[in-house]
Amino acid sequence: MARKKRRKSLSDRVLTLIDSILEGVAAGAMALLRLLGRLLMLAGRGLLALVRGAARALLWPFGRLLRLLGRRRNRASRCLRLTGEEFEAYAAQVLSDNGFRHVTVTRASGDQGIDILAVRNGRTYAIQCKNYAGAVGNAAVQEAFAGAQYYGCDVAAVLCPGQFTRAAHELADSIGVQLWGGERLSHMMRLSGRRPLHRPRRRGGNA
Repeated sequence: MARKKRRKSLSDRVLTLIDSILEGVAAGAMALLRLLGRLLMLAGRGLLALVRGAARALLWPFGRLLRLLGRRRNRASRCLRLTGEEFEAYAAQVLSDNGFRHVTVTRASGDQGIDILAVRNGRTYAIQCKNYAGAVGNAAVQEAFAGAQYYGCDVAAVLCPGQFTRAAHELADSIGVQLWGGERLSHMMRLSGRRPLHRPRRRGGNA
């Protein structure tokens, strides 16, 4: 009996030792797995950051080029800094540089809605200038049409550095008024090579 008890006690100790060893191994394995998981996560984040940095470095020249092209394309937006009179005078210069002849800026009052008169390829043009940041609407189209009739011109046109409303396009198509928006003006400005210059008025002095 004593031997059996000693054997059972010894086997219990052995089993307890084995359980302890297994628990230690399991705990160590779990800790190792957690460490590997963290290392993999850090490596993944580092790799992702590296890929992002490389992509930005590779795409930066293309982004820069697109921004430059966008600025060139939207060159007409520079005109928004001009006053109404400055815009009319600048537009007259640009038109002259683009093949228009006998370009004349009309008087500020009594112009019947027409700001510039010009001739190109034997056709006379009556042009209304609208230096608006927003879209130009129907009223400008109607005024240009009526003004062209008043001056006896062949073509009525509205010139602006921005865009026109859908209604303005529909009316212009129906009555034959040409709409020269920011894209057309930017193209003419590139051919002209002139820059729109705003001259602020001096305060407290003789002009």
